[in-house]
Amino acid sequence: MSPVAPLRVLVVDNNETVCAVTATMLESLGHRADCETDSLNALKIFSEDPGKFDLAIIEPMLPNLAGLDLAIHFRQIRPGFPVLFYAGYIDASLSRRIEADGLGPVAFKPFTMSELAAAIKNRQSP
Repeated sequence: MSPVAPLRVLVVDNNETVCAVTATMLESLGHRADCETDSLNALKIFSEDPGKFDLAIIEPMLPNLAGLDLAIHFRQIRPGFPVLFYAGYIDASLSRRIEADGLGPVAFKPFTMSELAAAIKNRQSP
């Protein structure tokens, strides 16, 4: 697998431990990661400087503002912004919505570092 350029990634997961582990994995892959456990705060951070990030990795089942809605807001602010969802489980209905909105694919937790690297490489915008 060829390496990808270092990215600035916004990780949004309401579980602090999962967010921190994902950020550590990203940093081990040579990327920079910012963790946010509150989806509304993540939207605020992104809105203030949408060019700061190259990719968002979002847990779809977030309180306050669901991950799918957060991703849609990101795309309204910055069209074509790459988003990768990661989850332990996604029901068929949510999976169809993610695909219909052009926001897929989904990486399933737990994942290995090589699986994360492959998912990121496949999700980068051209």
